[in-house]
Amino acid sequence: MDRARASKRLLLASLLMLMVGCSTDFERRYAEAERLRGEAAALGAEWLGTEDMLEAARDAEEQGETDRALVLVEEARFQAEAAIRQAEYESDAWRDRVVR
Repeated sequence: MDRARASKRLLLASLLMLMVGCSTDFERRYAEAERLRGEAAALGAEWLGTEDMLEAARDAEEQGETDRALVLVEEARFQAEAAIRQAEYESDAWRDRVVR
């Protein structure tokens, strides 16, 4: 096999690995965001729009808009984490607001 052909195969293999890596990274991040959303929902603290944001991220990924999909999934993850922190804070903070 000549050098040019070997270089083309190496380039193609690298591009395929990069594409698979992006998809895998999205799937990993999506799964984590979905897990956190479920945790927030179980606490009764899920924010409105988080589930829709995850659906939009999935749609963007399916349409090949990986960058947009990653931004949406990270925003959904942030919202889920914030909802969990809010629920944890409010589980005790309400006592300070009760008139005695």
